Amino acid sequence: MQQLKEWLIVLLIIVVVKIFLIEAYNIPSKSMEPTLLQGDFILTNKLVYKFTDPWRGDIAIFVYPYQQQFGHHLTDITFVKRIVGIPGDVIEFNNGRLIINGKPLSYEKVKETPDKVIYYEYIPTQTGKVIKHLVEYSKNPTAVALLGRFGVLLDKIPARSCLEISPINPNICSKIRVPEGYYFVMGDNRDNSDDSRYWGFLARKYILSTPFVIYFSGEVPHLTVEDSNIFSGITQLLHAILHPRLDRIGKPLIED
Repeated sequence: MQQLKEWLIVLLIIVVVKIFLIEAYNIPSKSMEPTLLQGDFILTNKLVYKFTDPWRGDIAIFVYPYQQQFGHHLTDITFVKRIVGIPGDVIEFNNGRLIINGKPLSYEKVKETPDKVIYYEYIPTQTGKVIKHLVEYSKNPTAVALLGRFGVLLDKIPARSCLEISPINPNICSKIRVPEGYYFVMGDNRDNSDDSRYWGFLARKYILSTPFVIYFSGEVPHLTVEDSNIFSGITQLLHAILHPRLDRIGKPLIED
């Protein structure tokens, strides 16, 4: 009987942690590389956004707000992106480089290969602290990705949020203001990310949590949104266990 009570207490603790504190996710795509790799398994803090609003520079887990196009239930699909704009921010796009509230972000080249270039990007938070993180650009971006370097699809945002039309394409807004109650998110893999540039602003109510650690990582096959289902996470984990990346296990994702 005593052992049963102990197991029940442990089970209760696990349930409480799951419901209120921590959620586990796996990264199925390359949109957040090089920060998060396809095949990373992360733990996220569910409690933080219940008491504070997201900060500029945060990595955010959120319910994809337009998933009806995939035929999924409203809570089936979650995305992970970086918050680059908070309510009231004015964001300008200059060939992939960002200008926030009139101040160009700083960039520092880290690595270059025949296919891509990796930089450190420095994003100022609300308190003036700077978030330093890696971003990746393709040397041969697709036509759609190239448009994303210069702004946001005009028909995906409210007309009042567009402050300037891009001179390279009348369907692109190159200077935007983030509305109250909304956020602007982008993947760190800037030329390979389905983000706010292509589907619009993210409402605060959809933001769930922020990741704080990679608890496991391994090579996995690419998983599209259409392929996502109740069993896909288990399948991805099995692939990762068979092909682990030991150097990424336990890597923290929170800035000091």
